[in-house]
Formats: sequence, structure tokens, C-alpha cells
Amino acid sequence: MRGVGSPVSRQPASSCLEIVVEQDYYSIGRWRFSRPGNEVLEMLTDEILDCFGGLRRAVNNNKSLKLDPDLCHQYLVKLAEWGRTAYQAFFGEDRANKILTSRLNETVAPTFVSELKPFPWEVLFEGSEEDYEQGNPNRFWGLRYTPARILNPEKDIADYVSEQAQPSDMLFCLHHKLLQAHKQERPEIEKLVRATPRDRFTLLGPTCKLTNGNPLGEDLLKYLYKASHNMLHFACHCMESRRGDTLLISFIKDEEIAENALVLELETYKFLLRQGQFLYQPLVFLNACQSAGGADDLRRTFNLPKVFIQHGAAAVIATACPVPDLFAAAFAKVFYQFFLRGLVVEDEATGEKTIRLMTIGEALRTTRWYFLKEYHNPLGLAYGLYSPAHYRLGRVTAKNY
Repeated sequence: MRGVGSPVSRQPASSCLEIVVEQDYYSIGRWRFSRPGNEVLEMLTDEILDCFGGLRRAVNNNKSLKLDPDLCHQYLVKLAEWGRTAYQAFFGEDRANKILTSRLNETVAPTFVSELKPFPWEVLFEGSEEDYEQGNPNRFWGLRYTPARILNPEKDIADYVSEQAQPSDMLFCLHHKLLQAHKQERPEIEKLVRATPRDRFTLLGPTCKLTNGNPLGEDLLKYLYKASHNMLHFACHCMESRRGDTLLISFIKDEEIAENALVLELETYKFLLRQGQFLYQPLVFLNACQSAGGADDLRRTFNLPKVFIQHGAAAVIATACPVPDLFAAAFAKVFYQFFLRGLVVEDEATGEKTIRLMTIGEALRTTRWYFLKEYHNPLGLAYGLYSPAHYRLGRVTAKNY
């Protein structure tokens, strides 16, 4: 793979640059520009998702996270082709390009505010023809910046929670037929969450006390509204239906997962039926099959990241496409390593090592770089943030412990 370096900022992302996308235009600050039509966005999205599909098949066929460097380079070039086309379609005007160039850097998160068609903004490619032809990874927005989305424009960015209260308390939800989620993702993440005796990790099952009988998806939702969890992790399937998206989650009755485990269906419309708010404003990681929603009107309304935010989630991570079980488990583990444990930083002058906590945007960007450098795998660009990029772990105080 050519020209891969991973710039990691030593300063936290402290601000955002709002890019408001409306039906016929988009605006950056007081400047307004015409935007490409929905048909163009849909075509570009389809081409990018096709590239992700090829990467998914390569991981599944090889049964390995690591891809051939030449294959990785081919996909970087292809993603750069569509990412640069999208960038030029949006920001090709001189004024727009100059505004972005002058205002964006590693400490500023480009934040797209829109209820319109979803788009994998992480693949936007800001570079020259030479950069595109070489598939220069440093020019992808998901590797260069910490892009984020706001799907609920009625909620001001300043109103989002900025820190996750301590100690950690995760509810882990999985689908019993995802082998890696059970054997790798769950135990590895549990180790990271349980950093102190006060931290808690719960597998969805009888201890959650959803109901005396066989629970339903809406029983799970009622439980989530009142539970103390500040992290909800879903390693499961996401099914598209005529009623919107549905999470398929297994209710695990013991450590040995039965072949016929009870599966709960958490449908997006249930959030409207069962009104409520998450008391502890959790981080929600939807490590599921295309959990970011779709381009049609129904799935823009009944959209998983959107409904979680509407009902009080502090931050949401979701995938733009189906992700192999093997990759999803590994990606989530590395993300939590960076987000919960921080990054070891060595002082160049003294050699002293310190730990710097990362914002959620930084942790995602650093995780994407990790898989690109270590495994020649750019599939991390399929993971997007559906809340502001500045959310971070709260500082531990004597009161916490």
C-alpha cells in the first residue's frame, strides 16, 4: 500500500464546522450554495456501497481481516474516484472550497446537519487528480478529519451531552448466530469496560428483568428507557421491513447460547409508540448490518440513529453497509480501546509517556487508521458518527470511586 501515514492529533477536537444540507442547497456559515440532486447523491452512494461490498466479500472469502496490499490500493483508488466526484459536486465552487480549506483542520469536525438522504461523508476525498490516482488515504475526510452527522436539526449541537459519566455501565446485545460477536467481540469488550471494580458489563438476558414471561422488543425498549446503562452495544442483525428498520437481538438465558435462542425484534416505530427518554443518555454503538438507515422516505423517518438520538442517546455510531462479523468484532474492540483507555503519547523531548483520552470522533478516526495500516483494510470508512464529534469519557473523580 502506498503512502500510508496516520496523523493523530495531540489535541482534542474542540469545535465543529456545521454544513447544513437542505432540499435544494447547502450552507456553510452565512454562505449558501446549490447542491447536487438526490439522483446524483443516490448514484454516488450506490457506487461507494459497491466498493464496500467488494471489501466485505474479500474479508469473507479470505476469512481474514488482512487484505492484499495491492487489492487495498485498488479499492482506495476506487473509493477516491467516487469520493472526489462527490467532493467536486458539493464543494467544487471556488468560494465553498476556500471556506473549507480555511476553516477545516484536525481539531475541527465537519458536521453535516440534514434530514435528507444519508451519504457516507467519510469517503469525501479532498485532493488533487494526482492524490486521487494514487488513492492517497490522507485525503479521505474520514481519515483526515472527524466527520459527524446531525439527523435531528431541531436539536442544537450545544444541547448534546459532552461527556460520558463514570463509572462505565454497558449493556451488550448480540445475535446468537454471529459467532465472532459471541466468541471475540463480547469478551474483549468486557475486559475493556471493566477497568475498575465499579464498572459494569451486562449481557442482555434474565438479569435485565424485562418481563416474567417471554420478553418482546417493546419490553426491551421499556427496560432501556429506565436502565442505568451509559453504553448500549448492539452486535446483531438489522433487518429492513415495510415498517422501517428492525434490530434482531438474542435474549441469552445462559452462557451456552442455544441454537433456538429467543430473538427480540426492536423496531424503529416502537420508539414512537412507546414514548420515553433514556435516563442515562448512553453511547449507542449499532455494530449491525447497515444500521445507518436508507435513502427512502420511510427509512429516513424510522431511522435507528435518529430515533435513538430523539429519545436521549448522547452519541450513536452506525454502519453504512453490511460489515463482516469478523471485521465488526475487531473494529469495535479497537474503538473501545481508544475511547475508554485513551492513547499513549510520548513526549519527544523527555520520553515521558502519558495517556490522552480521545473524543468519539478521534477514536473512530484512529480506529480507521489502525485497520488501514495494520491490515491494509479501509472498511473502517463504512463506520459513521451520528452525533457531534466532541463527546468523550468523563474525568474520574473521587466522587466516582
